[in-house]
Amino acid sequence: MSSLTVNTDAVTQFARRLDELAHDIDAWVLRARLAATYDDPARHQTLESASDRCARAADHIRAHGWRAHRAAAAYDANESWWAAPPHLGITALAGVAAFLAPSPLTVSVFRRSITGISGVMSGAAEIASAGARALGASPAALSVRPVARTECLSPASFTAAVARIPAADPHRPQVRIEKTPSAAFVYIGGTVTGNLSGGREPWDMASNIAAIAGQVSDSERGVRTVMAASGVTSADRIVVVGHSQGGLVAQRLAADPELRVSDVVLVGSPQTAGGVAAGVHVVALEHSNDPIPALGGIAPEGRADVTVARTPLIESGDPLAAHHLSAYRELASEADASRTPALINARREVFGNEQAACQATVWRVDRVR
Repeated sequence: MSSLTVNTDAVTQFARRLDELAHDIDAWVLRARLAATYDDPARHQTLESASDRCARAADHIRAHGWRAHRAAAAYDANESWWAAPPHLGITALAGVAAFLAPSPLTVSVFRRSITGISGVMSGAAEIASAGARALGASPAALSVRPVARTECLSPASFTAAVARIPAADPHRPQVRIEKTPSAAFVYIGGTVTGNLSGGREPWDMASNIAAIAGQVSDSERGVRTVMAASGVTSADRIVVVGHSQGGLVAQRLAADPELRVSDVVLVGSPQTAGGVAAGVHVVALEHSNDPIPALGGIAPEGRADVTVARTPLIESGDPLAAHHLSAYRELASEADASRTPALINARREVFGNEQAACQATVWRVDRVR
């Protein structure tokens, strides 16, 4: 997604020309009335009538010029408000509206407002990380263990890929790896807990904050460890499919030049400012009333090659219903059913033309305390 920029110089110049035109008409009216005073009495009434009509026209033109000036000034003030230095209070209010009453409007406002503080968030995270290193803090030790292995066929659609993302359940696997002789499909689940205290679950809010700010999160370290344990190497073509926090990790992997990530499918995930490596194809599935993707702010131009969006119905009493993985499975199905050329090409790019035999392993990652 990209922000819309409108240049108001043309509007201001048009308003100025209207003012000048009204001034010229006023000058003509004054000359006409002077002439009427000394001219032939038979033409006096005609000149008076014409000058009156011209005077009224000048007034109308001047009013339109004033409105154009005001419109340009109002737009500039609005753009300045968005481009102004970060205002945490406004962003907080926009966030409350987006999370308590999610809609395309509230989510869009939140996305724009949070764009202004993304640099502050990243800087704060870097300062905190540097402070932790100065105090001798070290990353948490992680344990990874395979939970189950099965034979499979590589996915052939967005529906199949999204269905294989691990559900965000406590004590359940967070990562699934499908390995073919030449490729690896990596599926990463979303946030499991809102914990900030660094408990056993790495898919927590602490990892979310680190990932959004462009830092290495414990969930990212866990996925990298799982990939290495699964035999994924730089020789493999890698496709990463991530929901929510899993999408943040996916983008971090796609930015690593030592990994041959070819495609990323983001499912209800913020698009981060760090970018992905050149040549990586990105497909984003987003709900316009899901506030979680908005946490990344306005994505740079061209970040996602294809963005598939819709506005699902929100269940009463559940403001994050649009973010649930089950809701995105429906969007994936709609994307597969679409005959839009961009989506047809995206499916072919991500999944190829033929399915391949693979071995699937689901993994559980824990912090060790």
